[in-house]
Amino acid sequence: MKTFKYLLKETWVIWVYTILTMVTAIAITMIGAEQAEETGVNPLLWLQGILFVLNLGLYGVVVFMMIFKSGETAAKLKHSNDIKRRVIMETGDYYDFDRVSEYGRYKGVYIGLFASAPLFILLLIQAILDLCGSESSSVITAVGFTYGAFFLPLRSLFSAEASVYWSLYAAVINVLLTHIAYSAGAGKVKKQNDRIKRTNAAIYGHGGRKMGEKPVEEVVRENAKYNKRRKAKKAKKK
Repeated sequence: MKTFKYLLKETWVIWVYTILTMVTAIAITMIGAEQAEETGVNPLLWLQGILFVLNLGLYGVVVFMMIFKSGETAAKLKHSNDIKRRVIMETGDYYDFDRVSEYGRYKGVYIGLFASAPLFILLLIQAILDLCGSESSSVITAVGFTYGAFFLPLRSLFSAEASVYWSLYAAVINVLLTHIAYSAGAGKVKKQNDRIKRTNAAIYGHGGRKMGEKPVEEVVRENAKYNKRRKAKKAKKK
């Protein structure tokens, strides 16, 4: 449940912005529409193409900046949690800290997949309708009104009969975008921490102290279990 809440927190803004870019995409499809009805050819198709690319480019920049910041925050939290883990190892005490929000190598991918979840659901429904032989266009309309920034360019620039399944490329873009942005944000924090370590080493020298033979997380779990038993005993005494 905590993971779901974390992913929801990271992606709800992306969902809102996806709908906003859809509104822009609909406006772009109107360019040259009257001439297209009269002559059968849209003379401003080139302009539509440029604007569609700019619309998606702006989407990419906004999402990148948001997830870049998330990667920074997650990496800082991971660094803070690592310090707490060391304190737990050295003192034997235990207290809770946020593991869900800290940096994880593939969390950017998970954020991208979660951001594309509505598209996956809609396409799954469409696949079921296709298997049942239904000719309903409601799902196609829903995709157009949610992921229109990705789907409408296909229908406007390439083919009016373009399959709705081609909109899956939106998920690929989301995953690549969020993974790269999240990793870049975390990488920035790592460079900052490395620079601080080098500065400290230059001033104070290397301590060379060992933390122990057991992995940190194993010690943390043992201390958590011990703390839980200790609280249970106190509760019984009361």
